[in-house]
Amino acid sequence: MEQVQARAPICLTYCSLPYRGRGWPQTCASILAEFDNEGLAPIFVLPRLRRRLPASITAPCGLKYPLNKMPWRWVSKLAAARTSARFRELLDRADPATTIAYLWPGVPKDLVEHARRLGIITVREMINTYQGTAKRILDQAYERAGVVPAHGISARDVSQEAEELWLYDYIFAPAPGVEVSLAEAGIPRERVLAGSYGWTPERFGPTTPIRSPDPIGVRLLFVGIVGVRKGIPELLEAWRRSRVKGKLVLVGEIEPGLERDVLAAVEAGGVQHIPFTTQLAAYYGSSDVFVFPTHEEGCPQVVMEAAGCGLPVITTPMGAGRLVEHGVNGLWVSSGSVAELAAAIRKLAHDPRLRHNLAFRMHSDAQAFTYQRIGQDRARIFKKLLALRHRKAPNLNEPFSQPLAVPERRAGRPDGYGLPELL
Repeated sequence: MEQVQARAPICLTYCSLPYRGRGWPQTCASILAEFDNEGLAPIFVLPRLRRRLPASITAPCGLKYPLNKMPWRWVSKLAAARTSARFRELLDRADPATTIAYLWPGVPKDLVEHARRLGIITVREMINTYQGTAKRILDQAYERAGVVPAHGISARDVSQEAEELWLYDYIFAPAPGVEVSLAEAGIPRERVLAGSYGWTPERFGPTTPIRSPDPIGVRLLFVGIVGVRKGIPELLEAWRRSRVKGKLVLVGEIEPGLERDVLAAVEAGGVQHIPFTTQLAAYYGSSDVFVFPTHEEGCPQVVMEAAGCGLPVITTPMGAGRLVEHGVNGLWVSSGSVAELAAAIRKLAHDPRLRHNLAFRMHSDAQAFTYQRIGQDRARIFKKLLALRHRKAPNLNEPFSQPLAVPERRAGRPDGYGLPELL
């Protein structure tokens, strides 16, 4: 059978969404961009491109001209079918001994099963927690907020994902909270690989933890969907209770159920809302503290970006990823706790020295989480998986590859998010 014309080994990656330079497809591309430098050829199979990818990534698309120019709502179903067919074709042409199937959300179940039958190692990327965990957390958050749930996770979604996750040889968890959720789904620990997401310094120019005093007081920044999942109801109430002199800036689109509350906070003063924008450097650069009291996450990239731009971070354990350490470079608060969040805001607002010390450490620690580092380490892990694979017939009921011991991150090791024993 004809082999894929690429340097061996290869990483055959499936992406269900178009690439537009943002969202999780951008995260995927940022990781893949470094693979070529590590001797692993990245093939990024996706419906279509709206932005240029790094030159090191080969990107066969499901849609060709003129379909790739049409509105997505018109062609999304066709795009899914053709992207799936293109990926299956590449699986059939691949050499199982030198190929990793790297699968992001939305991959059809039959493609995973097909890759396994061919003897190709399959690795799933979890961009958020297991949906069973997410639904439980978010149902509670919406109930506390008195807002009709808008997370869109059904019992059927939970059941389907739980079944799907058992198909993979390995699953990448980008944060400790995701690891915990996979355990809740019953996934054996030896199938879970520790990873992280990161940030791209070139997007923000020179960064520094030094901030000039602002006469209006401390400036707190939030970036993301201004909604229940991100802890906005608690943040607005905590900001009000803190009575801190300054401004809370919310950057992002507002969830419909919270529009009234956000507008009321803006009209009361001390809160500013900025619609969604990708031009975030000025907001990071003009703020004193990044606050992100999220209930459920994978590894929020905005936290990494804020850290890279020299901001101390107030977040929950779910939002901390493998970067934010309580009392070292930021502060943790319990998810949903208005009292703890208000206390953390007051603490950093009233202690400029602590704020500076945390910011300085955060800026330093974030350098270990650039996408250059993240991508290089991920490629090395994939190559190690190929080197350790069993030479036996595939079995859909067991992991194809040799189990790997995945160490927990050690405290005080900002570079310890990955798998040092593998590298």
